[in-house]
Amino acid sequence: MKIKLLKILLIVSVSLITFGQVFSQTSIVSSKHNLSTTGTGTIKATSETQVCVFCHTPHSKQVTSQLWNHQPTTATYTLYSSDYLTSKSYPASTQPGTKSKLCLACHDGTIAIGAVYNTTGSSSAGTITMASGITTLPSGQSTNVGTSLVNDHPVGFAYDATKDPELVSRTWPWNSAIKLDPDASNGKVECTSCHEPHHNTNGKFLQISNTNAALCTFCHNKTNWAASIHKTSTQSYTPSGSTTTTVGEWSCRNCHRSHNGQGVPYLLNLVEENTCYQSSCHGSTTPGINTKDIQTQANKTYKHPTNTVSGKHKNPDNSTSLNVPNRHAECYDCHNSHQAKDGLHTLKSNAVSNVLTGVWGVTPGTATIWTQPTTFTIINPVTKENQICFKCHSYNAFGFALNGVTTIVGPSGVNITDQAMEFNTANKSAHPVVVSTNNQTGSTAPKALTTTQMSTTWNSVGTQTMYCGDCHGNDQATSATVPQGPHGSNAKFILTGTAKYWPLNASGNLWSLNDLRNNLNNWSTNLFCVNCHPIYSGGSFKNNTHSRNQHQGVAVKCVACHVTVPHGAKRSRLIGYRTDVYPYNYNGAGQFEKLVISGFRKASSPNNYIKSDCTFTSGCHGTQSGTYEP
Repeated sequence: MKIKLLKILLIVSVSLITFGQVFSQTSIVSSKHNLSTTGTGTIKATSETQVCVFCHTPHSKQVTSQLWNHQPTTATYTLYSSDYLTSKSYPASTQPGTKSKLCLACHDGTIAIGAVYNTTGSSSAGTITMASGITTLPSGQSTNVGTSLVNDHPVGFAYDATKDPELVSRTWPWNSAIKLDPDASNGKVECTSCHEPHHNTNGKFLQISNTNAALCTFCHNKTNWAASIHKTSTQSYTPSGSTTTTVGEWSCRNCHRSHNGQGVPYLLNLVEENTCYQSSCHGSTTPGINTKDIQTQANKTYKHPTNTVSGKHKNPDNSTSLNVPNRHAECYDCHNSHQAKDGLHTLKSNAVSNVLTGVWGVTPGTATIWTQPTTFTIINPVTKENQICFKCHSYNAFGFALNGVTTIVGPSGVNITDQAMEFNTANKSAHPVVVSTNNQTGSTAPKALTTTQMSTTWNSVGTQTMYCGDCHGNDQATSATVPQGPHGSNAKFILTGTAKYWPLNASGNLWSLNDLRNNLNNWSTNLFCVNCHPIYSGGSFKNNTHSRNQHQGVAVKCVACHVTVPHGAKRSRLIGYRTDVYPYNYNGAGQFEKLVISGFRKASSPNNYIKSDCTFTSGCHGTQSGTYEP
């Protein structure tokens, strides 16, 4: 009897000490977890004055610990899962652990808040009546997480930094407020890892202050995060329901929320791109002073399908998730928000820029002239911008495409083509996106154009490279809020630069040398090619073939000799043959509104072309003699 009495006294003493510590912090009483009549929240009892009784009882506990009083949940939960966890060989969690279920007994909305075993110190079961007729936690409450936890931070998962290198590797015991259950190498993340239900000192009942996202970064160490613009930014930012801070201080919380995130499965605040567009970031409503309005660009007439295709992105993506049925272009396909820095690329280079830091991509394998490369090497992170583009604009996503032409019709009304094939270094000609013209292995001498055929911006002939984004991007001039890059344009093919029309002029007619000679159709500010190539200036053409009067006829169009898709060509100088297929061959109705050449050979300089360097099977040149490119 004395031993039993001693045990009772010991339990009561421990309880009083524990409760004394709680009350000394004066936080549970003034927090929303005070559900008694003295509670300051909207959810509270009609007559129950005790604070702790909603969770604890000093007698007749119903579970193995915590002197638990609340009736348990019997719900089966749908748990968080993601392709990322699968890729890291994480085993699926079965169900939340015991401690998480104690929290969920109220927070899943299936058990009445006042459903306890012992009321007002008695040993009999009862239900505490709550004010305003409330029984379970109202479904509209953000704290009601429901029985589907797919949009909540994982619980019941083992913390394993050996599987995920972006988890902080720690030794046990952690000796911190944040703990696993149990605090051991086999411990799991549970609700109590992040939340301390007895005091609200840090807000949201967090174990530690989340200033500078300290709670998130205690466990998560995203690669290069510390140097990223989203961490270092001093941009002013006022989060919903909080005071003004900066993007850098708000940190992880700019994009993620641990509960009820709309962007499943990555706990994004909003669905996919809308997370990036949210207030004071990259949206059109209130873009930040030093941030770029991407949403407006992605809503333009010609754009990547960022705003029109949803639910296709995977992490990590692969050739299957990028293939024709799954084609998509989420922000994260081209940008890594955890690693991106401030800073655009340097002209005459294809090296990846700061804003593209940390993105994965592919490099095509070797292929013979004018054929689709069918093998790819994953590059993570990319070193060149084109490696990002090739993961979607190639066999890697398309699969086989006859003559490199897919059945996909882009927003400009033209079939999309295999750009890895077009920029293949084995081709006779290509813009220097992958390699400089001097390194275009399939090209014959002279490989590069002359400096007179290039603008001063692009006069490092033979050695310079370029971005896909040097030709494809915003149709507006860049400013504090207007971004560069191929997000969208009101010019066909997402063309950028001062001049944005090809192969048609602003009137919808094909360009011709007659436009240049007679200063028609605003060619000097509209013809796309003149962004880099001063084709005609000072009353003369930079190529003696262009200067021929016969080539300057109104009916003779540029597409009679040059491929319409100017990424690259099977022949030198982007020359196309009449046997080429659409869309490389424009195939217009007029005699010279389609490719007409049947043979071509490159001259030793732009002013050394003679008539026999070009032949037609029929037409003004007739059949010439000599050896021509196949």
